[in-house]
Amino acid sequence: MILVVAPDSAFRLSLRFMLETEGFDVVVSESIEETGRLRIYADCMVVDHEVLTGARLAVARLAAEGDPVVLLADTLDEMPQAEHVRTIEKPLLGSAVVNAVRTLLEGAGHREKQALRRFP
Repeated sequence: MILVVAPDSAFRLSLRFMLETEGFDVVVSESIEETGRLRIYADCMVVDHEVLTGARLAVARLAAEGDPVVLLADTLDEMPQAEHVRTIEKPLLGSAVVNAVRTLLEGAGHREKQALRRFP
């Protein structure tokens, strides 16, 4: 299951459609706090960094949790560096989100250190 967290409903639904078209089961939420227990069951999260602004869960803490995360950001400056985090700069182009989710899911079982990969 892929958990999509974004404050804008049209953006959330667009991401959901894109991921479901690729065969993923998707659940959407408008805030990190709203995700609650769903985070435990998610294989990967796709998070718009705007939901983290003012939230109790900062970007660094999200990265420190160790779960696969695709972070959608307006800028790549000062984004977390971790093997389980992929940062994609908005606006989204092509299949960057789908490729990042697949990469994270393929690597979820193996824990060797890798540099942060950024998808255009």
